[in-house]
Amino acid sequence: MMKSAMMWGVSLAFMATTVQAQSLDEAKKAIDAEQYAKARGMLETLVQSKPNAGENYFYLGLVYIHNAHLDSALAVFNKGLEADPKTSLNAVGQGIVSLYKGDANAANTKFVEVSQSLKRRDYLELYHIGRAYVDAPTPDYQKAVEYLEQAKAKDKDSDPMIPLAMGDAYFGLKNNSMAYKSYRDATMLDNTLTRAKVQMAVIVRGSHAWQEAIDGLQKIASETPDYAPTYRELAETYHAWAQTATTVEDYNARNKQAVEFYKQYMDKTDYSVDSRIRYADFLVFAGDYTELQVQARELAELEDVNPKVLRYLGYSAYENGEFQESKSALDRLFSRMEADRIIPRDYLHLGMADLKLAATDQALFDEGISHLKKAVAADSSIADDLHDVGMELFSNKQYANAAKVFEIAASTPTSRNYIYDNFYLGFAGYYAVATTPLDQRGEAHQQLLQEADSALGVVIEKAPTTQDAYLFRARVNNLLDDNENPQGLAVPYFEKYIEVVKEKGDAEVQKAKNNFIEIYNNLAAINAKNGEYQKARDYLTETLKLDPENAYAKQTMAYLEQASTTTSAQDTSAQ
Repeated sequence: MMKSAMMWGVSLAFMATTVQAQSLDEAKKAIDAEQYAKARGMLETLVQSKPNAGENYFYLGLVYIHNAHLDSALAVFNKGLEADPKTSLNAVGQGIVSLYKGDANAANTKFVEVSQSLKRRDYLELYHIGRAYVDAPTPDYQKAVEYLEQAKAKDKDSDPMIPLAMGDAYFGLKNNSMAYKSYRDATMLDNTLTRAKVQMAVIVRGSHAWQEAIDGLQKIASETPDYAPTYRELAETYHAWAQTATTVEDYNARNKQAVEFYKQYMDKTDYSVDSRIRYADFLVFAGDYTELQVQARELAELEDVNPKVLRYLGYSAYENGEFQESKSALDRLFSRMEADRIIPRDYLHLGMADLKLAATDQALFDEGISHLKKAVAADSSIADDLHDVGMELFSNKQYANAAKVFEIAASTPTSRNYIYDNFYLGFAGYYAVATTPLDQRGEAHQQLLQEADSALGVVIEKAPTTQDAYLFRARVNNLLDDNENPQGLAVPYFEKYIEVVKEKGDAEVQKAKNNFIEIYNNLAAINAKNGEYQKARDYLTETLKLDPENAYAKQTMAYLEQASTTTSAQDTSAQ
């Protein structure tokens, strides 16, 4: 979880013996230990007591950056430059803000400007530029290495924070051997540098040596029990290990252990609003919605809290079956958060909450469908989540509404359930119409049948041996056909069903016996209505082979015999 914990380190070059330097050193150590509220308090005091010391402003600005308060960070850096124009660290801070806001060109311009103004032995600015490229929302690890190499070349005191940052950059480049070497170099320069030891254990985790990584981290925790990041990495390790579990029991046990270690991490840092939000972030990844809902409920009561807390409350309340609370939280989220910060899964959860609450409120249901469409339009992978939603509606015989959900996923070819969703769109469309009385069917039902026909056509194209796709496409086309003067729209699909099943052998034919009877009777009816009496009799004969007592076949056969006799008599009389 390197990006979530920006590792702005303590530079040996500033470990002087003055009271001010010692205080700044303590603030830096608090930052390294991820005790951001503590660090902020110390740095604010330093800024007040030493208002002309630009370095204090810089580290205070870094704390704001870590907690995602970029505008506040920029204001602090600006004040730092006004107070101490000769300290170029705050100019680096301005560039870091641009980098975090996604303006890489502005950041690069500022960094180049600072680099060109440095004296022969000035390296700290280069170190922090490299550090920024490692920790930015969109890292540039190669550029980080370039700046850190420059810092190393100018550093006469062998600052261990440089190889530590180099290790992070190489780790980001997936060059684990160079990363491990860099971390080892950092510990050789300063054996008390716990961060480097932790990162070496993280590399071990990357090779899926879970227990070895855990043992290493627990050893570090026993040696330096107050160093909070160790517990966060233990939490991350157990959570990553949970993803490889082959049983539900192991998955739950490992995730539970992950949450316990994250609680210890919280105990070692602070329970500020920002740290609690980071805890909520982790609970989302761990899937602990019970604890997440507890935390999010409390945080949501705070004035001006980060709106994403409402996102977490909405998600967790939905997962815990509190659908009205979920909808209320997400409605608040949409009203408070900037449009460009709304993410696709916000639409997904709001849409699903609407569907759960709709009951007989069709307008609310359709509003939920609208949200789901927006979610999938923004992130097509979300279509994967809709299959179960549609299946629940289908199982509850809400066929028309199920079809609306399946239609979204069935229109997304990249969905892992693409064929199944098309299959069930066909099913749902058919049953929605077939279970509606004839006198209540309208244009909407015709549209459902057309969608069902197209969806089943996709299944047949993608999985041509799926026999039920032919059967239900035939049933759909029977409903689309003119009942009095049928055009035989269903015939090719009935015939293909028979062909596909027979190719699978006698055992499959026996299992499909009732479907064969249905098909033969339907084909007989179509031919009879079109005056093809002999063909109708042939199909009814096939039915009676399978079921000699089939009432429909016997009655229809008798009717056809009578109709045939009557027709023959009329023909003779006419002669």
